[in-house]
Amino acid sequence: MTGRFDGLSDVEWSLFEKIFPASEKRGRGMPPVPPRMILNSLLYVLITGCRWRDLPRGPQRASKSSGHRRLQSWHLDGTLNKLRAIILGFAENEGLIHWKSGAVDGSFSPGKGGGAEVAYGYKGKGVLIHLPVDSEGMPLSAVTTAANEDERKQVGPLPEKIEVKTGKPGRPPKKPKRIAGDKGYDSQELREFLKRKGIRPQIPRKRNAKKTGETGRNECSEISG
Repeated sequence: MTGRFDGLSDVEWSLFEKIFPASEKRGRGMPPVPPRMILNSLLYVLITGCRWRDLPRGPQRASKSSGHRRLQSWHLDGTLNKLRAIILGFAENEGLIHWKSGAVDGSFSPGKGGGAEVAYGYKGKGVLIHLPVDSEGMPLSAVTTAANEDERKQVGPLPEKIEVKTGKPGRPPKKPKRIAGDKGYDSQELREFLKRKGIRPQIPRKRNAKKTGETGRNECSEISG
């Protein structure tokens, strides 16, 4: 679903301004691009569904090359993780995160041009995005792997990557009480792992799977977290 985005208001920007590093230095005679303009560009792409190549220039947005370059650096230096933690903190303070139950799934993203995590999987060449959500579909964290990785191995690290910054004393919740998954996550070892973490698994069994000695047990032997 696409929408319209005209840029962050002054109030919205004030909520996030402190987490962003200073504007990057550019060539001689080229003024630095303010982080607010970069974030406006990224949010424009996410909200409108615009392709990077079609990102329009405007007084509140940076160029597509500056936006893409800063997206990479913010990913590497942890800025995007801080941004997500603050957004989840706002949601937690408003009671918008439903911790009673959640779900996990993987999404395939094509990577025809190659890259560090790009590999051939059964869906083609690309990467997998592993995402846990609450019962209302709110994303809580994310992990990316090569397309040929076992999705079941990624469930363990996902709850550990949930970070919520509420700005209040005490430790906020970091994991759903129940996690649902489709038959692709069918593994007795995974079920036992989630139970040890205090999470109730809701994963249907494959038709040919045994109740004990689960099909695919060996493939799922590296669950950690």
